[in-house]
Amino acid sequence: MTWAEAGEASAGPAAGTPGLEPGRLAAGAERRVAVPPSVARQHLLRTIRELSFELRTEQLSVLEAVRGSKLGGVTLAPGKLPVSLRIGLEAADTGCRIVVLLADRWPGKVGRTWGATSAYVELFGSVLAAVDGALTRLDPAAAGSFTSWWRDTGTGDVAIMQNAASRAAQAQAALSRHTSRLLDGGSAPPRGASVSRSGVDTFVFETADAVAEVPTELADGMLMVGTLVTSRPGAMPPALVAQVQSLVFRVEEHLAADGRASLFPATPEDVPVVTFLHQQARLRGLLPVRTLRTCTTCRLEKVTNPELERLQERTRRTRDLATGISAVVTPYVLAGRLVQLNSKGPEFACPRCQGLDADETVVTYCQRCGDRRAETALRACPKCQFDFRSLLPAEQVWRPRTAGPDVGTVAGTGPSAVVAGPAALLKVPDDFPPAHPRPPKAPRPARPEVSPPPSGPLAT
Repeated sequence: MTWAEAGEASAGPAAGTPGLEPGRLAAGAERRVAVPPSVARQHLLRTIRELSFELRTEQLSVLEAVRGSKLGGVTLAPGKLPVSLRIGLEAADTGCRIVVLLADRWPGKVGRTWGATSAYVELFGSVLAAVDGALTRLDPAAAGSFTSWWRDTGTGDVAIMQNAASRAAQAQAALSRHTSRLLDGGSAPPRGASVSRSGVDTFVFETADAVAEVPTELADGMLMVGTLVTSRPGAMPPALVAQVQSLVFRVEEHLAADGRASLFPATPEDVPVVTFLHQQARLRGLLPVRTLRTCTTCRLEKVTNPELERLQERTRRTRDLATGISAVVTPYVLAGRLVQLNSKGPEFACPRCQGLDADETVVTYCQRCGDRRAETALRACPKCQFDFRSLLPAEQVWRPRTAGPDVGTVAGTGPSAVVAGPAALLKVPDDFPPAHPRPPKAPRPARPEVSPPPSGPLAT
């Protein structure tokens, strides 16, 4: 694949391309393949890992990742240049539509790319070629219709600045290798679509006849469950998977369009889907959460506890920072200590083959027999037939609404804005797992009757 020439239809980005900031070096492409978005998403995630990108957003419809560092970029090496990658996925009639966008991540807006244009063009080309290679393996027939890549690199390099940048690169190469993590370190942000970042306490699903008010943290869990179900449907009915995928796509687009919008217009068909995701998110909040990492080289499985890893990392940082400050003599030593603090090392290392790449999935354990369960939709344990849904107390997700003021104006006032209404809308179809109430408690044994003490002369 080559770059589009000036005047071609694909020579520039489409109007309103999400994530494209004016003035930055950018490149991208649009592709259509005859596979479901969930399948394309799995292969693109693997490609992102193989390109050594760090995932920042992992939604059903959007994947965002970064690579390189601001200090490492002075070397002009394509592998160290600060770059962001955004991949949008959208369901289409014949499969899915994929929009790829690459852009530089220099912090300044004046002179940030002088001398770096050619290096970025090389970087953009290598990443887009890898993405096209993954999509070609998925749908070889569609590869013939792939259009040329587009790029926006401004007026090009300034020769004198390119030479100056090359000399500066040689002088700073050693320093950047050791300090690239100084500015890019820290904990990674949440990858999923974060409803809680909208600044509201409640996210509302609204239909013409009912509303469902969900705490924002639980709404985040619902989106995560929907993403897992779509990525690994297992034995779930295809119709249910398609409904879950449609709802998650629309919620993510709703949040992307207006990050502070707390009212989502749902359809009557979304009611059982929201109920299902609400049930599964509540279950995940009650059960122990573990991460199953499978080495991509030798397929060795390793179970980790995310909470334990967080506590261990916090302890390590606290210890290293206390040790470093106690021995600080010069700013150079302090900078070195901070670099060591931010260098966490690889997140995964296979103990058998020393591989550094792994497929991750969320697992839990049966509360009765202790069997590990990796399915995305929790129902009954196949080993002991324990019903996970029996752990949940009965809760009404949807509340009928009355005619009157719009729910968007009274959503923050709580459930007082809704009263009784038709019950037919709240019925969940048979192919959705019902929300079972908690099993009734066993009756308490009757207390033995105690005879009153005797009275009269015999009492003494």
